[in-house]
Formats: sequence, C-alpha cells, structure tokens
Amino acid sequence: MSTKSGKLVIVWGHLALLAVIAGTVIAYLLDARATSLSPNNLLLVQPAAILALLLVIAVLPQCFIHVPAGEEPQRESFSEMARVALLIAAFTAFVLTLDVVGFDVATFAFMVVAIAICGERRWWVNLLFSAVFTVFLIYGYGAIIPFPFPLTLL
Repeated sequence: MSTKSGKLVIVWGHLALLAVIAGTVIAYLLDARATSLSPNNLLLVQPAAILALLLVIAVLPQCFIHVPAGEEPQRESFSEMARVALLIAAFTAFVLTLDVVGFDVATFAFMVVAIAICGERRWWVNLLFSAVFTVFLIYGYGAIIPFPFPLTLL
C-alpha cells in the first residue's frame, strides 16, 4: 500500500463554476417539477437535467489536483487566459448576431472561430465539422422545439 506525498490543490474557479452549473440545473428542474409532473412537461427537462448533473459529477474530480512534494502547482499562462477571453468574445458576438445574420450563419461562424481558438489548424476539418454540427443542430432543434428562429441559409 503506497501513500502519496505532496499536497492537494483545489482549483476554486472551476469548482465554483461547477457549483453554479449544478445549482442552476437543480433550480430549473425543481421549477419544472413544481409547475407540473406530467410527462409532457418533463419529457426533455428531467433527462437533460439528470445528464447535466452526471456530467458535473464526472468533471468534479478534475477540480482537485495532486501536486507532488517539492513542486509548485502550474498556473494558467497569459496565452491560455487570452484564449478564454477570445472564446467569451466570440460567444458574445454569436448571441448578439443571432437575429441579424440568422441562427444558422451565426452558429457556423461561432463554431469556426471557436474551433480555431481552441487550436485546430486544419481548415478543412474546422469547416467540415462546423458545417455538419450546424446542420444537425438546426434540424434537430427544429424537430424538437417548434420555435420560429430566424434562418438565413437552412
């Protein structure tokens, strides 16, 4: 039996984000269940909430990092933080342009930019994945929720 020497580092920012996500999902689920327990009301909400909570539980151990004795915990570099800021800016632009250019074009553009920011350098993979994702999202979302969102091409 071996024991690990070193210290346990808690990544508080990630832990706080997971707590906010879990709290929001639980509040939404409780609100939906308080409104009505009919299957029509909970058909999508309850399974999605359970899946989201399972994903939070799966990610939770990554908030606790074991650092061997004598080593310092690794901090995020400026370039990593800049990529996070760029992703936030790209998502903000996506949300603000949904009505202007359409849900399909805004989704495709956001996917292309986000995948490039995250490091994909093969342009054909980026464009192909973004196009396939956009088509599945638009037609899948349209089949599930009959909400008239503005489209430009699809």
